[in-house]
Amino acid sequence: MHRLIAAAFTAALVTGVFATSAIAAPNKPQIGAWGFDLAGMDTSVKPGDDFNRYANGRWYDAATLPPDRPTVGSFTDLTILSETRMLAILHDLDARAGSLSPDEQKVRDLYHSYIDTDRLEQLGLAPAQKDLAALGALRTHEDVATAMGSVPMGTQGIFGAYISTDDKHPNQYVVNLLQDGLGLPDREYYLRDDAATKAARDAYHKYIADMLTLGGVAGAQAKADAIFALETAIARLHWPAAERRDAEKTYNPMKLSELQAFAPQFPWKQYLTELGIGPTATGERTVIVVEKSAFPELAKLFRATPVATWRDYLVFHYLSDHAAYLPKRFDDAHFEMYGKVLAGTPQQLSRDKRGAAFVNANIGEAMGKLYVARYFTPEARAKAQALVENLIAVYRTHIGTRDWLGADTKPRALEKLAHLTIKIGYPDKWRDYSTYIIDAGDLLGNDSRGTVFEWKRRLARLDQPVDRAEWGMTPQTVNAYYNPTFNEIVFPAAILQPPFFDPNADDAVNYG
Repeated sequence: MHRLIAAAFTAALVTGVFATSAIAAPNKPQIGAWGFDLAGMDTSVKPGDDFNRYANGRWYDAATLPPDRPTVGSFTDLTILSETRMLAILHDLDARAGSLSPDEQKVRDLYHSYIDTDRLEQLGLAPAQKDLAALGALRTHEDVATAMGSVPMGTQGIFGAYISTDDKHPNQYVVNLLQDGLGLPDREYYLRDDAATKAARDAYHKYIADMLTLGGVAGAQAKADAIFALETAIARLHWPAAERRDAEKTYNPMKLSELQAFAPQFPWKQYLTELGIGPTATGERTVIVVEKSAFPELAKLFRATPVATWRDYLVFHYLSDHAAYLPKRFDDAHFEMYGKVLAGTPQQLSRDKRGAAFVNANIGEAMGKLYVARYFTPEARAKAQALVENLIAVYRTHIGTRDWLGADTKPRALEKLAHLTIKIGYPDKWRDYSTYIIDAGDLLGNDSRGTVFEWKRRLARLDQPVDRAEWGMTPQTVNAYYNPTFNEIVFPAAILQPPFFDPNADDAVNYG
């Protein structure tokens, strides 16, 4: 898991003068005459009285929240720009249909499967019937645990699993197990009593019934009541967010036999077997249990809950989680809950932009290769790399001359700096998507196969050397991150543009 390095861009985020993101002619600064736009400042305010107003006042006065976005600012502007660029690439693929590379064909077909809403209406629930029938046929708690581990179905479960580098052994991958099972964002949505939270909770309760009704499930309201009561019980057992941020408290290595003894009411064997997680080549596997004290209680709740309730729970979450790949009535209901009620966004993002995001999520490096070829020059990459190298050189000098650093600390800081990895723009080796089968007429299947492709990719390397060249974001992602396990900072191409970086601007702006 990666920690986003918002601090690296704090100044740019909070300064309204950086809000503009116009596209200018090549080889010219894109913001202002020298790469910096003063128009957003309110110089009528003294910076010593209110610096935020001094720096951002006019931008605040002019800014409007887009109806299809929950936020506005530099990140939003660049996200919109990245979407526009991806759509331009996708339209170009249409124009060149018949002469596309295998990856280009996959990108095009995946996008078209998402935007072909007429076909979704024509198919109705037919693509989902096999999965829904399998969920309806669950008879035992062991069956339920197996279904919760199903990668192709992508079902919700009371526990979750992911594979990452081991925080304390960064040269190996590890399976992490964590609490899960909620449809609302956090346990507090089920437990707080303020008016806004209660309204969201009531809306979600209704949403469960509505989704079951749309899916043709009989007795939807009574089943929704039971599902909501179950999720509330799960929420009471979840760790609060503050505890989950404690890196030591959430790092609990445990052999699978120890886990079975620790939380015996959950069928770990069936769940993990379905995920493809078994012993290592040399013996029993160790996993990292995240919210350790919650596991036994959640396992008891799992066993105490009737299988019939779990069936209904899984059917609801399947319909909800796959709503965008089903007829419009499901998609609309999902947006009403998660877009309007929870995010406060009055208008849903257009289907074509959501289609670009779907491509990015499933075959992002294939799209990224096309993106950087068109929008991120080798010269821009080289200039960003040079800037970072200059900053590292300054850090090296400063560490050696700071009298507040102890004699033991300085060499360790210099050693860490010497091993800091900087990734700029895009990976040197692109991901291979040749085994990901995409059908332009099968959106739900494309989503399922994409989930399986990614899980198998991670599973295959579980006992292999760690790939330190891997990227956790695609080049067209407007963000950046610091990965402490690898001691690396990663800047995707889409963040390396105004206002955050402009290869054609004055150096003072970029260093600032």
